Amino acid sequence: MQSVPTIARARSLWWVAVCATLFGCGSEEVTAPTTNNDLFASVTLAAAAGSLSDLSSSVPDATGQFIYVVAKEPNGPGVFKVPAAGGTPTEVAAGDPFSQPADIVLSTNGSTIIVADPAAETGKGAIYQITPPNTAATPLASTNGTAPVALDLRQESGADIIYYCGTKDGEKAVFKITTAGLEVLHKGAPLNAPTGIVVANDGAIYLADQGVVHRLSGGTITQIATGLRMGSPAGITLTPDQKTLVVSSKSSDGKAQVDIITIANGSRTVFNKIIGANSAPGGLHGARNANGFTGVYSWIDRAAGIYRLGP
Repeated sequence: MQSVPTIARARSLWWVAVCATLFGCGSEEVTAPTTNNDLFASVTLAAAAGSLSDLSSSVPDATGQFIYVVAKEPNGPGVFKVPAAGGTPTEVAAGDPFSQPADIVLSTNGSTIIVADPAAETGKGAIYQITPPNTAATPLASTNGTAPVALDLRQESGADIIYYCGTKDGEKAVFKITTAGLEVLHKGAPLNAPTGIVVANDGAIYLADQGVVHRLSGGTITQIATGLRMGSPAGITLTPDQKTLVVSSKSSDGKAQVDIITIANGSRTVFNKIIGANSAPGGLHGARNANGFTGVYSWIDRAAGIYRLGP
């Protein structure tokens, strides 16, 4: 006859299996990753939220001197600019046509701002381009109706190519905008609701998707990390050597952090220096130039403000 502890343990394991299947609670971390606060030597609050609300994501320019942010202010939702060393956000473009801007990247030469808005264009979404000092937001027609929520961009054969997460035929999808038009790289399962995307120099695409990190490469999608308590949106980027992923997330007690994931073996640590005082992690992007990431990053806390992370 089985002992009471053995029976209890069996029932416990059975419930864990049921919970994981039905509710996804099995994706929670059992043991918290160790802390590694050496990834970024400098963490600076570039700007408190102030008059901005619904801060979603941000991106530094290639020089690391300025950070561009999507958020809302009294004039409406739009794009704002702040000195990375600290200062007051100034409006770049706000109001129509923006509705709910979710993500932002810059061209590799820094001259063009690209914004994903899943609720613009009569609620069906589009990607917009702004070329300062012109403040007009021009939609990329091929993206209309695809509800874009997350963006990345890299240079390929001398041209900046946009990658993004959105919706196609009612299913979550990953897109690439080429000179020939819009290309669907993946649609449907196992994607759930990805809100973060980063593209490596080798063409591999990494997706932050409700606690899971996927890699899409050569038409095949694989899972490389699970159990993350991701931010909203789930910012994801790469270190300059392209060997490590950095993902906006929360600790088990709800404190902001970034997960550090070694791509080669999936090992994880966390960075929480200074940002751990916050609890509403959002978008995360690295500054890019034609060669890749420069080592300067910006991270959003949706309630607290905009941070510069770097060497």
